[in-house]
Amino acid sequence: MPKTDVFCTGTCPGFDLQLFLVQNRIKCQPARFQMQVATAYMGDTKHHISGHMAIKRTGYSKFPFMRTRRIVFNIHLYIGLAVGLFLVLIGLTGSMVVFREEIEKLMHPELLETAVRGERVPVQTVLNAVKRSYPEDKIVFIRMPRMPQETYLLKMNSAHDLFVYADPYSGEVLGAHRQEDTFIGWVALVHTELLMGEYGKTVLGVTALLLICMSITGPFLWWPPNGKISRGLKIDWRGPRKKLVFDMHRAFGIYSVLFLLIVALTGVSLVFNKTVAEITNFLTASAPRPPPPPSSSPGETGAMPSIDDLRHRADRILSGPTTWITFPQTSEASLVIRKKMPGEFNPNGKSFIYFDQYTGEVLLVEDASSAPVGTRIYNTFYPLHIGTLGGLPTRIFQVIVGFLPLLLFVTGYVMWRNRRKARAYKNTSKNWTRNTSPLRKEK
Repeated sequence: MPKTDVFCTGTCPGFDLQLFLVQNRIKCQPARFQMQVATAYMGDTKHHISGHMAIKRTGYSKFPFMRTRRIVFNIHLYIGLAVGLFLVLIGLTGSMVVFREEIEKLMHPELLETAVRGERVPVQTVLNAVKRSYPEDKIVFIRMPRMPQETYLLKMNSAHDLFVYADPYSGEVLGAHRQEDTFIGWVALVHTELLMGEYGKTVLGVTALLLICMSITGPFLWWPPNGKISRGLKIDWRGPRKKLVFDMHRAFGIYSVLFLLIVALTGVSLVFNKTVAEITNFLTASAPRPPPPPSSSPGETGAMPSIDDLRHRADRILSGPTTWITFPQTSEASLVIRKKMPGEFNPNGKSFIYFDQYTGEVLLVEDASSAPVGTRIYNTFYPLHIGTLGGLPTRIFQVIVGFLPLLLFVTGYVMWRNRRKARAYKNTSKNWTRNTSPLRKEK
């Protein structure tokens, strides 16, 4: 391949000399920016790089490209510095939350598992026992046992407040705890809301949007200026420390960019769910999900069936197992029984049956298997985010993905520190030259 002489005579806006030298394996002292001659395999003609001269190759001006590259580089750099620690925190906590249920069973087996014996007691019996034990708290959700040895989980007051566990065979209350009182519960709160409620969710959503921006700018910066793609995929483990850090950041970044982009996009869908659902429906020309139907007024006649009767009725409507029951928290809300139909990827299912809280009348049935295309696409975002789409292998892979922000942040930070040191050394050399030039003239 023909060689090209590169003359560095000053500073060029939009041109990162140090990055250029590293990418093209040129050994050059960073401090000697005033006049350097290096050799690189970049094309057919000489490139004169100076503060006022364009870069040309076979008659094509590269100066606008380098200026664009500098802008993209700054965007990528400062976003990484601004939200890098947030991304590290979210990634590490997300890796633990992937196996949250398994960790909870290891740490609190007395609450989440019980001996299998006989028939289960009616759900209403469990509800009555919990109400007697915690009369000041209000039941919001109840998670149905998915395996014979699992217990009931009742969430009180809100989705992240008091957790109460009950034996499905005796109806006995086994114990309770606040979510933040357990290690994995606290980790889950950090991952989902930074311990700041709705404000924390918004911060995480914005951070995910910035990660999308970094995932787009990263490949643009990764593309080797000499077109040798294979060089950007390799790591020179025996090279100098600075080059090793650069190679690791570049190679691991391009290998992981697709997975980080998926995590970021699905994370945004969990925070800004209404907006993402509307965009998905618009792009697929799909009808939106119907709004939750309201219950009738309390004064209307009708006897409210027991929760067990509603559950059996729901089983006749949709054959999938019941996963959650949501109790109405307002006078207009419906009672919702959630099911997981065959073929659904979401571990909790996305099929719902809405009942009037006063009369037990069926108000709406949502079968995920027959939902519009936009809704079915949106329903895959959550299992993609938590890694359950492909079973245990994808969950393990999701744990590995959670450590990638730490690796990329550390290598990126080291590169930034090296650049700052080189720039400081360059300024020191300039000042020394400027201060000693009058002495040379006097001599």
